[in-house]
Amino acid sequence: MQKYIIIAAFGLLSTGCFTELDLPPIDATSELTFWQTEEDSRVFLNSMYADLMNSDTYLFLNAMSDDAYSREKEDYRNIGNGNFDSSNGVIADVWSSRYEGIRRANIFLNNIDRIQTITEETRESYRAQARFIRAWHYFYLREFFGNVPLITDEISIDQSLQLQRTDQSIVLSFVFEELDQAINSLPESYPSEQNGRITKWAVIAFKSKVHLYNREYEQAASLASQLLDKYSLHPNYADLFKQPNAGNNEVILALQYVPTDREHDLQYSLIPPSLSGYANFSPLQELVDTYPMRNGLSINDPMSNYDENNPYENRDPRLEASVIYNGYRMRDFSGNIVTIDTSPNAAPDGLNFSSNSTPSGYYVSKFYDVEARNQVNSGLNLIVIRYAEVLLNYAEAKIELGSFTQQDWDITIGAIRARAGLIDNALQFPNVGQEMLREMVRKERRIELAFEAGHRFFDIKRWRIAEEVLDGWALGMRTNSSDDHNGYVRVDLRTFDPNKHYLWPIPLRETDLNKNLSQNPNW
Repeated sequence: MQKYIIIAAFGLLSTGCFTELDLPPIDATSELTFWQTEEDSRVFLNSMYADLMNSDTYLFLNAMSDDAYSREKEDYRNIGNGNFDSSNGVIADVWSSRYEGIRRANIFLNNIDRIQTITEETRESYRAQARFIRAWHYFYLREFFGNVPLITDEISIDQSLQLQRTDQSIVLSFVFEELDQAINSLPESYPSEQNGRITKWAVIAFKSKVHLYNREYEQAASLASQLLDKYSLHPNYADLFKQPNAGNNEVILALQYVPTDREHDLQYSLIPPSLSGYANFSPLQELVDTYPMRNGLSINDPMSNYDENNPYENRDPRLEASVIYNGYRMRDFSGNIVTIDTSPNAAPDGLNFSSNSTPSGYYVSKFYDVEARNQVNSGLNLIVIRYAEVLLNYAEAKIELGSFTQQDWDITIGAIRARAGLIDNALQFPNVGQEMLREMVRKERRIELAFEAGHRFFDIKRWRIAEEVLDGWALGMRTNSSDDHNGYVRVDLRTFDPNKHYLWPIPLRETDLNKNLSQNPNW
């Protein structure tokens, strides 16, 4: 999306305002000075893009899975270890922010027809983008809470206090209706100055994902197949997430940021203290162990040549592209190559050396931005839909249908592994049954999509394996300081109750305000 679009959206969401955006509040629909020009509608729509997902949600959803741990974000940590209830602040914020996004979409759709100085083609495109955003919010609300109130119009405060929850099957049907209308009205691409807007292909990719999440594999595969010749994998996995490659041909939809004008500070939570970071988000050993050797064999395979004393040698290159480990070499902000020492109590980056350092022995390299202002304020876009995910969605759907072929392998998992730099048997079509193929694609998703947009959080819930992977101690690096867990450090004790935790509770402050809102089972 062009810089002006980003500045416009950010200006409307911030406490200050740019001179050219000194406008009345856009949510005050009785304000007669708004909804008069195409610019009014564009500014409002641009601001709605920021509602898709904030940077904290993008990253810290993963800390509620078996991939990572957050020490200081207490509400995220407590969801991850099962120690939460309906008063949890993250849960309340997710509910309110999604409904705020829906409210703004309803306002937009109710007022776009008031503007006369706009072409019908543009009006339809704007409507379609708003419908996609509204469907996006309802998809996530349904994933988190199950049955949720379905609101498709502007309502008063009094009306909001009478709302009841809508059956999730009706919500899902509404999501599909919105996406279908968006597909029919959106262009396949935009001029380069509008990069970042929602395209027809982004909607198709998202609709494929929604079908996959609901085990509708025929539809998921059919939709994903429509994108197979529309995008391509970026040649280098690590570079895919670097500032100079923003908007490359693998990116289907990304949260847009601009250095200085609209930035996020995720980097502060990811990188070592020696680089001005603070270990608020730490990868876990369970994730690190998932990365195979470069030949594709699991580290538990006796034929893999894995050496526990040199655990990061000859591993899947995506490990180095995603995780900073003991002995990791990287470029600092002055351009010098430095070695990160995460060994126990090593100053300043070592395991538990201080409250700033890693509790697991790992940091994150995936989103490292050497151009970040003040070393932590980044304008790096955050990718929410990319072609590799579409390929994995397609592969998973075909595997579940029992129709995954050599050709499917070559264009999906085989291509993804080849791009990553795996070799030998890792690239060969495996002659195995459905169960092993299922395990393979699930591991591939975990590795390929690590730390992105909460994929792992949603995957372990939709596969109904959360009670298996969120049970017992989450571990960090091997220190040999204890016989417990073969010398791997304990990070967090986790539990997951399948009778209640697959759905979040309706937030306490919502049920206190509206007695018509029923609560989820066992909360």
